[in-house]
Order: sequence, then structure tokens, then C-alpha cells
Amino acid sequence: MDGSNAAGSDANGAETGDRAGSVRGVAGRLVPGPVRRSYALKFAVAMAVVILLVTAVGVGSYVQIRGIIDDDAENTLRSTATVQADSVGEWLAGMRAQVRGFSGSNVYATENPERIGETLEASQVQASADVAGIHYVGADGTILASTVADLEGSAVDARRPDWAGPIAVARNASGDEFRVGVSNRAYESNGRLLMAFAGRVRVGEGVLVVVGDVRADFEQLHRTRSIVRTQLLNPEGQNVFASRQTAPSPLAETAAFERAVAGEPASRERASDVLAFAPVPDTPWVVVTEAPKSQLYQASETVGRNVVVLVAASITTLAVVGFVLGRGTVVPLLRLRRRAEAMADGDLDVDLSTTREDEIGRLFVAFDDMREALRSQIREAETARERAERSRAELERQNERLDQFASTVSHDLRNPLNVASGHLQLIDRKVDDVGEDAAEALDAHVEKIDSAHLRMEEIISDVLALARQGQDIEETQSVDLATVARDAWATVDSGSATLTVPESRTIAADPDRLRQAFENLFRNSVEHGSTSSRPGADDAVEHGSTSPRSQAPEDTVEHGSTSSRPGADDAVEHGSTSPRSQAPEDTVEHGSSGDDADGDALTVTVELTDTGFAVADDGTGIPPETVDDVFEYGHTTDEDGTGFGLAIVDTVVEAHGWTVTVDRDYDEGARFVVSDAFDDDVDTDDREP
Repeated sequence: MDGSNAAGSDANGAETGDRAGSVRGVAGRLVPGPVRRSYALKFAVAMAVVILLVTAVGVGSYVQIRGIIDDDAENTLRSTATVQADSVGEWLAGMRAQVRGFSGSNVYATENPERIGETLEASQVQASADVAGIHYVGADGTILASTVADLEGSAVDARRPDWAGPIAVARNASGDEFRVGVSNRAYESNGRLLMAFAGRVRVGEGVLVVVGDVRADFEQLHRTRSIVRTQLLNPEGQNVFASRQTAPSPLAETAAFERAVAGEPASRERASDVLAFAPVPDTPWVVVTEAPKSQLYQASETVGRNVVVLVAASITTLAVVGFVLGRGTVVPLLRLRRRAEAMADGDLDVDLSTTREDEIGRLFVAFDDMREALRSQIREAETARERAERSRAELERQNERLDQFASTVSHDLRNPLNVASGHLQLIDRKVDDVGEDAAEALDAHVEKIDSAHLRMEEIISDVLALARQGQDIEETQSVDLATVARDAWATVDSGSATLTVPESRTIAADPDRLRQAFENLFRNSVEHGSTSSRPGADDAVEHGSTSPRSQAPEDTVEHGSTSSRPGADDAVEHGSTSPRSQAPEDTVEHGSSGDDADGDALTVTVELTDTGFAVADDGTGIPPETVDDVFEYGHTTDEDGTGFGLAIVDTVVEAHGWTVTVDRDYDEGARFVVSDAFDDDVDTDDREP
């Protein structure tokens, strides 16, 4: 369980890291470079974004609040119109009900003015306070009885022409239908604003007229709200309560008025005011409420101003706080950056003092501590450099003494060897003068002495090479890898072995010392990889087995030496050719045509790798237990080997700053890999097939 949880946590962490990396990548592509590189710009942009967001939210809130308040004001205005219309409708319904109730008496069938008058007086007492009078009109249009005495006996057309309309509506009722006629608009009488309601009596031919005083309802209609002006219009657009106004209102020509007449509430907005239209129930009348925008939307404007002030105050506060915080953060960071740049330029005496105790102050303190640590490290580095310089100078002196010693040893040892070789040649020529049996006996000893001389010469050359190859390479030149390899192959007694260089490129190296490394690698492959000279697997660790060039039964030549070296010192380092090692130029690519004991020719290949090159052969390979020791000085499995050949290779490679290893996975022979050999200054695409 723990393992699965840990794996799940790692997977989740990796997924989160990938998402974070992708987000950072997208942000890196979207954010301009100057903003990414400047904290001040980042802070300014962040504050600008915050201010823009606050402004956007403020503007949105302002618009939304204004809209809500404006809608509420308009709804209130429409509600006022509807309430007024309902109030007028209720009053009209009350008046109609009284007309119906008063007209039901049987007294009207008597046509007796006195009895009808008494009934009208009694009805007046029962009527509501807004009933100004009750009148009975006969079939001929004469007012037969009335609660107003001076109207009795007079004609309706003469004294009250405003009653004619309602009376005509009441008389036109068919059958048992009871219809109450209402004045189309109010009229004035004795300073009172009146409206007539007429209904046919239940028994008789007369019409009962109830006159209502509409002054109270008119005043109530105009007292609803001080900012609202209310009108009651008839279908012709005339103001019902304005008896002296004969011209219709301009509102009668609007679509909103027509919709209200049809029974549907409506509203209309003009430049300076807002109007609401509400139909009066059971009538063709329309209540119109009108309010100026400046007063209707006053609350909206007040709230809007408050929102604007709040947003402006928020933005100002954000700007001030952002400026103060930004300046308190960016300015010290800029100062610290200049101090850090001065420290990077070597000035460690910059002023890093600060009085701040926050994170910025602690950052200054941390830089001051870093400066002190840097001073200490610089002092230690200078001390170490001085010690290294002294050690380097001492090492150079030791190298010079070692080179002088090696040259002296080489010269002093070779002189006796040359003398001995000279005497050996004299003995060789004198052998012919003795008897045949003595000559045969002496030849074996002469050959052994000659082999011993060659062996000592090789040892001297290898010691001198080790002493000189260990020196660092200060100057290099661009050389062709294949050319150097083929030149080195030409100095090796390759026998039937073949060199193959599939591709080449230029490399920065010391050509002479690189050729020396190739020679030793080639000899190692030829002497230990060739089937013609394989005494056993153990003998291939460090090439100490016999080779075709020694041509002596017991002669074994270690692979790191040159095949033939005259006494001159300069021939030791690069290897000179002799009759025993000189190979014709036509064997560089294909090897010599000598006979192989097993009929199986060795192939040596120089191939390129990603960071260097490799030398491989298809011989017996290197035993795994000896791979770690092949580059050690003196390591050899051959009793006659010096163990210097591959040590010289390691020394040359290390002097170039490269590394050489044995390829443990190569199972077709031996393969030595040289890494870190390619210089960026050299054309890495300069390859040759």
C-alpha cells in the first residue's frame, strides 16, 4: 500500500509539475519580455489590472444598480397609475350600485312628484357623502322631482344638458337590461365638480339621475405623489375632470394610449418625463400618471453617484497604496541589484546597510552575509591559487628534471648498447671464420644477445615516452583523424591485419602524440588480437606475446614500444621505421599480404562516436577480470612485456583532456573508446566517408 501510495503521489506530483510548467510556458509566450524581466513593470501591470477590474466591476455595478432602480421607479409609476385606475373604477362601481338601488322603488310608477320627492329625500339620506343630488326625469325629459328644489319642473336640455348623454344610454337599454349611463366628462355647477349617473327606474318610464361630486376623488387623484401628475382621459383624449378643457390631450395620439383604451397597461418615455397608462375597469377611460425623469430617477442618480464615488475612492486608494508599496519594494530592489552588479564587477565595498526590518531588510542582510562569505572564499581561493601556482611551478621543474633525466638515461644507456651492438656485429661477421659446428652454436647466443639489446632499447624508449607524453598539451591543431590513424598504421608491423576507417572528421590535437597513441593501440590489437600469435586468452591482457616482427623463438616485444628505434632521442617519441616494422604504403588500408597461420585475418577499425572515436578489433578480446588494470603502469601478463603501451595511451589521452575506457559490452574483440575529444571550435559536420 505504501509503495502504491508513493507511486501515486509521485505521479500526481509529476502531473502537477507538468501542468505548472505548461502554464509557465504559456505565460512566458503571452507576457512580453520587458515585463518578464522587470519587477517594477510586473507590479505596475498587476496594479493596472486590479484597477481595471475594480473599474469594470464598479461600472458594471453602477449600470446594474441604475437599471434596477430605474426599473423600480418605472414599476412604481405604473403601479400608481393602476392603483388610481382601480380607485376610479371602484368609485364608479359604487355610484352605479347606488343608482341601481335607488331606482328599484315602486313609487316611480305613480308619477306623483310629491311622493317621488319624498323617496328621493330618503335616498339622499342613505346615499354616500359624494352624492350631490338625486333627480327623477320623466319620459318627456322634464325633471319631475329632485333633491334640489330649483330644478323641479325644468327641462333637462335647458338646465342640465350634461345629463342628456347618460339619460340616453339608460333609455336605450333593451328589455330587462339595466344600464347606467355615465357622463363622458365632469361638469361644474355652483363651484362643484359633478358627474351624472342615469338609470331607468324598475317600474315606470322615468330615469333616475344620481349626481356625484368628484372633487374629492379629483383631489385624491392629484395628491398621490408630489412628483406625479395624474390625468383621467376619456376615449377622445379629453380630461374627464377638466371640464373647461375642450381640446383633446396629445397623449391620445400615442400607441400607449390606444393600448390602454383597449384594456392593456402601457408606458411611454419622453425626453424629460415618463408616462404610465392604466385602463379604468368597466370603462373606456384611461388613467395617465406622469413624472419628470429628474425626480423619478433621483434615487437612481444618487445611488449612482455614490457608486461612482466609491469606485473612484477605491481606485485612488489602490493607486496610492500600490505606489507606496511598489516604491517601497521596487526602489530597494533596484538599489540592491546595483549593489549586486557592483559586487559582481569586483567591488565588495558597496553599501548594503539598511534600517528596514522586513523581508527587504533581511534580504540586504543576506546579501551582506553573502558578501562576507564571498570575501572569505576569495581569500581562500587566492591562497589556493598561490599554492597551485607554486605546485605547478614545482611540477614544471620536476617535469623538466624528469625529461632531462630520461634523456640522460636514454643517452647513457644507449651508448653502451651501441658499443655492445657494434661488438656483436663483429662477432657475427667472425662467426663465419670458425667451424660450422661452432658457428651454429654461436648463432643461437648471438640472436639472444641481439634480442636482449632490442628489448632494452624498447624499454628505454618506453620510459622516455612516458616521461614526455605526460606533459600537458598547450597547442593543438586541426588534424584529420583518418590521416593520423593511417600514418600510425604505416609504422606498425601489422602482418596480415587490416585497418578500416569508415568515416573521418577533423579533431583538435597534437598530431605527433595522437599518432603515438594510435601506434600503441594498433600494436596492442595486432599483437594480442591476431590469430597468428594467440598463445591464449590470458596473454591478451597486455600485449606481451610474441609477434611476427620479433622473429625470435623466445622474443616477446611489449606493444607500447616502437618497432625499431635508432639511438637518437627524437626517434623514441614517434617511432621510427626499420626493416622489421616498415610497411609499404599500400598496406595502410588493407594490411599486408603475409600468410596467416590460421587463415583468419585480423581487422582493426577506427570509428567515430558521439563525443570522440574508438579503436576496435575482432580478435580475442580482453578477459573481464583484467579490464580494470589494463591502463596501469607495468601491468602485463607477458613475462617479457613492460606494461607501458596502454599506459602511454592513457597518458596521451589525459594530456589532451580526453578520457579512454574499455568497452565492456563489446564482445567481438577489444574496443577502446576515447571520449570528450571533439572541440566545439572544430567543424563537427566536417566528416568524410
